[in-house]
Amino acid sequence: MPFFSCPICGLSLISDNRSLRCILGHCFDISKYGYVNLLLSQKSSDKRHGDDKLMLSARSRFLERGYYLPLLNTISESAYKYINGNAEILDIGCGEGWYMAGLKNFLESNGIVSEFSGIDISKEALRLAAKRCKGAKFAVASSSSLPFSDKTFDLILNVFAPMTESEAVRVLKPGGIIMKAVPLPRHLWSLKAAVYQVPRENKPLNNKDIDGLSILEQIPICYKFHLASSDEIADLFKMTPYYYKTGKEDQKKLETLSDLSVEAEFLLLICRK
Repeated sequence: MPFFSCPICGLSLISDNRSLRCILGHCFDISKYGYVNLLLSQKSSDKRHGDDKLMLSARSRFLERGYYLPLLNTISESAYKYINGNAEILDIGCGEGWYMAGLKNFLESNGIVSEFSGIDISKEALRLAAKRCKGAKFAVASSSSLPFSDKTFDLILNVFAPMTESEAVRVLKPGGIIMKAVPLPRHLWSLKAAVYQVPRENKPLNNKDIDGLSILEQIPICYKFHLASSDEIADLFKMTPYYYKTGKEDQKKLETLSDLSVEAEFLLLICRK
């Protein structure tokens, strides 16, 4: 079972009632919501960032409708393919825990009981994740300074979230797997076209500079889904960064739409250490 590492000295944190404590006495309280805050504010320029309640509520409603199930299914089947027996699994940028919970349920239904840990910089997200994924361990932490010892995990999951590759490689066991999901250039293109006069493609993943990893597979997952109401359209838009970068006039364009067919285009990159 992996233990969190102290963000001050790097030593293992051991449970002490409702706190985690290292042998040097550094202590971190476990919140009533089930996560521990290991993000040192004086070392983090992104301490005020992370998904807020509006984005998380919209994304939770959207994901529960099943529109991204093809991605979750591919992640789950790929994990089952590459891990041997029970595994230590880390979700970097776990958000509200929807992908983690789906993967956990899939593996358990196939006889694999694994230990899950998740980190995110959003406290609001971890409140939801801890409720959704009972038994998993969660910490407020940055992907640029993962609070774990070297060679801890068999599998790392990273879905649409920032990830410092050198840190991910550090905490991955030899032979371990990283699964990284990113949007392809024309992901959500119809949604963008409905909002912007000149929509722009997403930047393609630069997968040529992954030190310490070898690429096993690059799996495209492309399909269309249909949003049948203005509320569903609004939820999709509000769960994306586009909403926060778009003026009110452009935002109002979506209010006139009662339905919309949208492209889901993902790439699942699978690498081994």
